[in-house]
Amino acid sequence: MLSVARRSGRSVFTQTKRFISTEVLSLRGGRSSVTGVVATVFGSTGFVARYVVNKLGRVGTQCVVPHRIYSEDRGRHLKVMGDLGMIVPMPFHARDPESIAECVKESDVVINLMGKQEKTFNFDFFGSNVEAVSTLAKISKECGVPRFIHLSSVAADEQSESTWLRCKALGEKAVLDYYPNAAILRSNVIFGEEDKFLNNMAKWARIYGYVPIIGSGKNIVHPIYVDDVAEAIRACTYDDSYDGQIVELNGPEAWTLPDIANWVRETCWIAETSRIRRFPDLSEYLPESLKHLSPHNMVGGITDSYLGLWPSDVFGPMSMLGIRGDFRALNCNSWTVNKRLPQIDSFDIVPTKFTEIAPEYLRNYRPGGHFSVLHKKEDVL
Repeated sequence: MLSVARRSGRSVFTQTKRFISTEVLSLRGGRSSVTGVVATVFGSTGFVARYVVNKLGRVGTQCVVPHRIYSEDRGRHLKVMGDLGMIVPMPFHARDPESIAECVKESDVVINLMGKQEKTFNFDFFGSNVEAVSTLAKISKECGVPRFIHLSSVAADEQSESTWLRCKALGEKAVLDYYPNAAILRSNVIFGEEDKFLNNMAKWARIYGYVPIIGSGKNIVHPIYVDDVAEAIRACTYDDSYDGQIVELNGPEAWTLPDIANWVRETCWIAETSRIRRFPDLSEYLPESLKHLSPHNMVGGITDSYLGLWPSDVFGPMSMLGIRGDFRALNCNSWTVNKRLPQIDSFDIVPTKFTEIAPEYLRNYRPGGHFSVLHKKEDVL
């Protein structure tokens, strides 16, 4: 259990528009207050982490934000998310135990948001989602860090055909080996202003004139807003009652990828100038020995091989929808809600519909760009 001083950090939930818990202290403050919690956020330069660090730093939590060695500028935008000295950038390498120990030795909680969706020169899917995660958990345990929060995927499965999803499941297992009481949050497909999901659909439709869908297109996803994911992580940070639980973070609506692609095309006003190109899954109609000849397997395999030649840290072709170099990741039925597990309402969070948020940043892909709404009004008049 956390000490009384540290548990007072739970009161920070009263400082936002959302109310996470009814059992909070009356302490009020802001970024100049001190919650008494030190959190190390690995993956701090990524998509989800900027929202998490902002939510922690704005209420006076000291955040250690590890960054790649010689890449300190990549985390510069995080410094304004907390008061002076409360956002602490530190260099580290995922295969250097000493640098990891320096980042976590003073921490009350380690939050792992690492889980790259593409291969690089130094790390493949296993290296970034299993090997690195296992090292973080091991070193954190050795340094005496009492709590560990891990962000995983709803579709994580050791038996999945997707390499990325298998690695996500193995990453969870590695964390639990060292922290049996770790809080594990499994998110669905995440959308937000910097996402590689809706933005990719809009880019394909705007630049190439079509949105590629590999597979049957019948599988269901529940897109979740990145701010809702960050809110859940913040709740776990200040409340240890979530330790030892696996909680799913699903969005409020069920969509198929073709339906989402159609909505994106209509939102960007390019439905007439773009289309959806499908590479169907005919595996169920083919014998086992010929399943590799199914159009989606052939195109997906070619795509994965092609993208594998262009690691994400060098210039290369735009990634296909989903995980870069793993077409099977979104082409499965594992993104549905598991009702046997606690859901996002455990945090008293009402998930946001992407149809309410996404138009704000997808309008940049409309003909005319940011001012397209004004031009359209003039045309109507």
